[in-house]
Formats: sequence, C-alpha cells, structure tokens
Amino acid sequence: MAVAEARLQVLFQQYMNGSASEKEVKEFMRIVDSEQQKETLLGLMDRYLEEEKYSQELSADQKTSILQVIFQPVHTKTLFSLWTKVLTAAMLLIMLSVGTYFIKKQYTPIVYSQYTGELLPGGNKATLTLADGTKLSLTDAVNGKVAEQAGVSIRKTAAGQLLYELKETTTNQSAILYNTISTPAGGQYQVILPDGTHVWLNAESSLRYPASFAALKKRRVELKGEGYFEVAKFNVKAVRIPFIVVSRNQEVEVLGTHFNINSYEDEGLCATTLLEGSIKVSRPAVFERLISPGEQALTGSELQVIKVDPLTAVAWKNGLFKFENANIYTIMKQFSRWYNVDVAYEGKIPDNKFTGEVYRNMDASKALRILSYAKIKFRVETPDQQHNRRKIIITSN
Repeated sequence: MAVAEARLQVLFQQYMNGSASEKEVKEFMRIVDSEQQKETLLGLMDRYLEEEKYSQELSADQKTSILQVIFQPVHTKTLFSLWTKVLTAAMLLIMLSVGTYFIKKQYTPIVYSQYTGELLPGGNKATLTLADGTKLSLTDAVNGKVAEQAGVSIRKTAAGQLLYELKETTTNQSAILYNTISTPAGGQYQVILPDGTHVWLNAESSLRYPASFAALKKRRVELKGEGYFEVAKFNVKAVRIPFIVVSRNQEVEVLGTHFNINSYEDEGLCATTLLEGSIKVSRPAVFERLISPGEQALTGSELQVIKVDPLTAVAWKNGLFKFENANIYTIMKQFSRWYNVDVAYEGKIPDNKFTGEVYRNMDASKALRILSYAKIKFRVETPDQQHNRRKIIITSN
C-alpha cells in the first residue's frame, strides 16, 4: 500500500471514531477535496457501510451510487460537511433496506397451519444491559456473580433473582452508572436493587435503574411494561431518600410501600395499584394525588382513582392469572405476553365477562379452558417461518 493511501486509511479511521485532532481533521478534509484518492475513499467508505446492518440488503450498484453522492467536493470551511453526508447516506441506506425488506416479504408470505402441540408457559428469562452497553443473558447465566462495576457486585440467585450488593461506598456523582433489566414475551424476573428494594418484572417489561443510590438525592427508576415494587426505606446521613418510578404518563413517589404498576403501551390506561403504605401519583402541572391501600390510579390524559381488589392486580407476581369481570381482549393480552403468541379475532366475538383464576405454570391448552367454559371457540396455528410467533385465533360461535 502506498504511503499516501496508508495515511488516508489512518485519518479515515480516526475521523470516524472521533479521535482525530483538529490538525488531522483538516488534513483529512484536504484529501477529501482532492480527486487523487477518490477511489481509495470510496473503498474505505464502502467497507465502513458494509459493517452496518442496514446495508446488507443493498446491491453493489446501490452502494456505489450513494457513495458517489457522499464524496462530492467537501470544503474545509465546514468540518462537519462530510459527516452530514455520511448521516444522509445512512438514512438512504435505511430507507432502501427497509424497502428491499418489504419487497421480499411480498414474495415470501407467512403460511400458517393448524398446531396441535403445547404452548409452554413462560419462566425466569431476562437480559441485563450494563452501563457500557454489555448485554448479559440471565436466562443462560450460571448462578453466582455475573458482573461487577464501580464497587457493586451483581449476582444471580437460584431463585431467579438479580441481586445488587454494594462493596464500597461512593459519593462521586460522575461515577453513577445505569443498568437495564428486560424480560421478553414469556419471561419474568426479580431484581433486588442496591437499596434493598425488591422488584418483580412481568413479561415484556424493562426497568432502568442506577447501579448505586449512595450519591443520589432521589432513587429514580424507569419502568416499561409491568412491575411490582416492595420499596425499602433508605437513608443517607439520616436523611430519607424518596423512591420515584417513572412510567407511561406518570410518576409515582414513595418512601416505603408495596405497589404494582401496569404501564403496557397496548393498555388504554396506566394502572397503579397500592397494597400498603402511601404513594403520590403525579404528572407535573397536570395532576397530583395521594393514593391509599386498596385504590388504583388510572392515568391517561387525566387521573381517575377507583377502589379495587389489589390481589387481582398482583396475581401475576403470585403465579396466577386472576380475572374479575374481564372481557376476552383483556384475557388474551395477558396470555399473549406470557405464552409468547400472537392473537387474532375472526367474526363477531361475544362480549362475555370472565371471573376466576388460572395458574400461570400451566400449558396454554389448560389455561385456555376458561374460554371453552364461556363457549368461545379458538384454534392455534403455527407459521412456516421460525422467526414468527404462533397464533391463537378466537372465533365467533
């Protein structure tokens, strides 16, 4: 490789990973403005884009056309011009790839056939994402320590829990690291946070939280999906640190209490149910309300508080589906998440209401008997493509 080409390759890598100095950026831009190294630049950029998943579906001609647009003369007066063109090209790649994907989909339709096997219940499945982006499968990990960061040891227990243990005290705000635990469809998991708060996550849910609360004035976590919280009291220098859960359309603030939040996007409202203690449900400048045990806060554009049986809201955490005057759509949303299946409806579906309990550790065929009791028919179909989910189809009588 010629010296000039070798130098260009070094400058290209430094520019793309953000390590280039101002002097090196100017040197790189002078080369970009010239025609002498255009072919080398095209080759470097082509290899760079090929590493991106969005470019995998494109032909060589499509890539070349985009690259020729990128490396039109770039003036050194605007050091960000090249990067702007790279981002523009990336967006073009995304759109072209998506278009190619859907064209392929049209020629490979999903074919479903009757399925007579079992739909197995969910279990303890989750992924832990560390502050540096590392993803750890808790489903496959052996029991014991799975990670350590900033003086915090993270262990997986035999009971399907993720346990945080603070090994050394830190008050350095800049050292605060955030982790995220997420469950798939057909998964659930428990996490014991560094302050001792115990959180149960239902299927298709996630919780983002600091790996240590020692340097914080508020214990603030973010929930998507559904979670049950037993919040521990936590003091720093004799000052009680409030616990705040941010979820869809609301914030819930507590000092020590037990409550459940259902914030799935496909539910009409976010439901927060209190079992013991006291919580404040709010949205800044919109509403604020103290909730008592046995009450449920329903938030959307407004806040409504109703009396409920709190054991119904937390039945999932206790290994049950529990329904009180629930319609078929409410039931099937829960079954879909737990059994990792899609649900479809055919014809006019009766507006039956259901009250009762079903164990979550049952195969779906047993759990679905609740539908047959109400004379609702259904069938299960399986796709010919493995990456698609099986489907429960509810039919009219």
